[in-house]
Amino acid sequence: MSSKMVDVDGDDLDDRLVDQVGPGESDIRSIAERVDNIRLVKLPTPVLERIYEDIQRDLDKVVERAKTIEEELHIKLLDGDGSSLEEAHKEMAQCKREADEIEDYKTLIYDALQEAKLKKRMIEFLGSERRANLLEITVLALIVVVLGFMTWELFYLQGSEHADTRLNIFYLDAGCCVIFLTEFFLRYKFAEDRRWYVRNHWIDFVTSIPIPAVSELRYGRSVRLLRLIRALRVLRAFRIIFFFWRGMDHLSSVVNVKLMKKSMKGICVIMILGAFIIQLGEGENDASVGSFAESMWWSFTTVVTGGFADIYNPTTTGGRFLTVLLIISGMIIVGVFTATLTSLYVEEGTEELQMMQKTLDERFTNLANSHEQGTRERHQGIYEREVLDRKLSEGMTTIFNNQKELSDKIEELDKKINSK
Repeated sequence: MSSKMVDVDGDDLDDRLVDQVGPGESDIRSIAERVDNIRLVKLPTPVLERIYEDIQRDLDKVVERAKTIEEELHIKLLDGDGSSLEEAHKEMAQCKREADEIEDYKTLIYDALQEAKLKKRMIEFLGSERRANLLEITVLALIVVVLGFMTWELFYLQGSEHADTRLNIFYLDAGCCVIFLTEFFLRYKFAEDRRWYVRNHWIDFVTSIPIPAVSELRYGRSVRLLRLIRALRVLRAFRIIFFFWRGMDHLSSVVNVKLMKKSMKGICVIMILGAFIIQLGEGENDASVGSFAESMWWSFTTVVTGGFADIYNPTTTGGRFLTVLLIISGMIIVGVFTATLTSLYVEEGTEELQMMQKTLDERFTNLANSHEQGTRERHQGIYEREVLDRKLSEGMTTIFNNQKELSDKIEELDKKINSK
């Protein structure tokens, strides 16, 4: 695919990055929507490769600057300049922050590049993009079916009288898992960087393993479901989910969302483990935590509300310790979310202030340029006047000299006439 612009309809936009056919609307909403719909995975592979190379060069520059700071620090310290150490620490901290930001963006571009290459190879293997999309839709439909049956089994088929139904659901799930695993290894085969594929898609493999006794782990497929829905955009009902994940992309440019993502992953693990532990330790004593669904609800409410709902009060030491752990974890995650949202609103005000500051800077710059231009013109006028005065003085001097020379010649001529 060429890295040059492909513009068949003549709207000065690359047709590979715009969904509509033909020139689009020119109003601000349409333009903003088109820009918002551009994703890195849609960019041509050569463009992504160039972006990746540029990012690597930026990272190399930061590394070189860090080396320079280190070398200069050694020289200054050997010269007895101890005050340079604190300044070097500040400069090195700035270099580290810049390097972290560049590394994060580098990872983002690399992921998009690998996804684009994988999609291209899958299309070449299947013969057309339509078949590749059909495969994605089929897997998506099977995931929805499996999740539906798993939910039904979890909440309504817990008794021994439903053993045959649960067994049939397991057979159905196992058959779907064969398809999921086949698709996973097919993509693994065509991935350019297989370590990257395993690192980013391991959840697809783990959740494709049929586990009849603890089928609730199949909810890990919801992550994959969201990914497929976001890529295919097949349901308008998931616009809220799209907005949330795009909001995460926007928040990543405002605050450090890595902490929030890690906190969310940690809290999910703690909630699931808490549900298992409380059911295993005290499920026989109280029906409020007798099933995994009830235990999961208790774990969730304990994390979110700090145990305010009082669904169940643990009686064992281990259960109480678990409750304390869940409450503290909930306080942390709520604090992270609050700080993130606060940073978002503060950033909106900051952006307005930055725009005002930018406008003022532009006005001051224009004023300074006008003043500088006026000063230059005034100096130019003074210089031209001085040149004119100098030329006038030289002209007057020349005229005076010529007049004197003419007078001398006339006087000399008169003397010659009188002598005759």
